[in-house]
Amino acid sequence: MRTVRCWGLATGTDWAIFGVVLSTLVIPLPEEVALLGAGYLAHRGAVSLPGAYLGALGGVLIGDTITFLLGRGLLPKFLESRWGRRIVNPGLRRWAEELVREHPVRAILLARFLVGLRGPIYLAIGAAKPPAGKFIALNGIVAVIEVGIVVGIGYEFGASHELAKNVRWLEIAIGIALAFFLVILPLLMKRHLERRQPA
Repeated sequence: MRTVRCWGLATGTDWAIFGVVLSTLVIPLPEEVALLGAGYLAHRGAVSLPGAYLGALGGVLIGDTITFLLGRGLLPKFLESRWGRRIVNPGLRRWAEELVREHPVRAILLARFLVGLRGPIYLAIGAAKPPAGKFIALNGIVAVIEVGIVVGIGYEFGASHELAKNVRWLEIAIGIALAFFLVILPLLMKRHLERRQPA
């Protein structure tokens, strides 16, 4: 039987959810599995749904901010090294940094939904050095929605591995669609308009 607990002080389970979600920075556990698990624990009555959501959201926001700050501080130095220039073409790096500066919302939306590429994209966003406050605010808005959806799915449907795979594929599909509509399509339209303009 499902039990619902009221708002109150954070419990040990709330902090455990926070720690597990934050740990996905360094251990090979998909963030979505941790978020589904938080919802499932709330479903089983081990933690309140608001507590599970806030613990998961806190882990996501702090993890994203750490990745952003690492990219801001360490990645530019690495990319300017001989090894960095071999791995990432300087022209490609300039293009990516311009994309992040000109379209930070698009970059954050893509990063939030491109499972498996989230960390590298946040490192790249940090390396482009947009204002930290703007990144934290935009990322926070997107994370509030995405974490709520995934924790809610875990609450309603449980924490099966099949569900975790389906959620990951759904997020990948959303990320690809966003990439097309927010990046590729505008670039194609811009090139088309440039060709039509008289020399």
